[in-house]
Amino acid sequence: MGRNPRFQTLIILTCLLLLTAAAPAGSPPWEKLDEGLHLNEFFLNEQTADNECGIIVLKIDPAHYDLQLLTASEHDRKSRTISQWSKDFSLVAAINASMYQGVDYLKSTGYMRNYRHNNNLHINRSFGEFLAFNPVEPSFPRVQMIDRRLQKDWKQIIKKYRSVVQNYRMISFGRKRGWPRQSQRHGTAAIGMDAEKQVLFILSRAPLSTHDLITALLSLSINIQSAMYVEGGPQAALHLRAGTGNVTWIGVCDANFVVPDYIPEFELPNVIGIRKRVRR
Repeated sequence: MGRNPRFQTLIILTCLLLLTAAAPAGSPPWEKLDEGLHLNEFFLNEQTADNECGIIVLKIDPAHYDLQLLTASEHDRKSRTISQWSKDFSLVAAINASMYQGVDYLKSTGYMRNYRHNNNLHINRSFGEFLAFNPVEPSFPRVQMIDRRLQKDWKQIIKKYRSVVQNYRMISFGRKRGWPRQSQRHGTAAIGMDAEKQVLFILSRAPLSTHDLITALLSLSINIQSAMYVEGGPQAALHLRAGTGNVTWIGVCDANFVVPDYIPEFELPNVIGIRKRVRR
């Protein structure tokens, strides 16, 4: 958690996180925030634990929460910080939806549409994973992750959903996909699903190569089956509103796994958030 007071209003949420800071990697207990919403932070070693520089995982049950795709291109062409997106649209939590283009920064680098709004209809040939939600028929799964390279019927599947986002594939069917070893290390935001079809919002503050992050995620006790890369570095962010407090985590630790004293929030053009489902 950043030491900027803007990010510290969640000190009151002592139940959330760091009772597990000294627990062995991969085994700390989940903290129940609400029905269908659990939080955990995993530390890779004593150094990451000492500096609060771990991998934060928010586990979301789609039976209790709906996913929402929010884009600046659909909402006044106005980018917002992750905390501002959450405040303006009454989100319980939010994470990056995707990377964005350098020329037209409101446009995602991969395919992205939300109901009748099209942010980018171009299929990025480098991206292997889709996240699809808001199904057109109630009989369809509420959320799916689709592997474009392994599922030949991917075009038919994404047509069954009103909200679809495409990104780099990290994990598919419980296995690492691609990602050779790299020297570059940074914080990372990712979205995944586990074997129980629960959605995982993942924010690694620990500066890891994507290869090493995937290896770490597969080693953790989260039963991860699918994951896509949604952003890296200081733009990677996860926001949570629980009880009367808010917290924003930013994907920044230095090479010595130390969180800076001040971490500014970047304005983001697209995020995925959650709202509690309304029972009818």
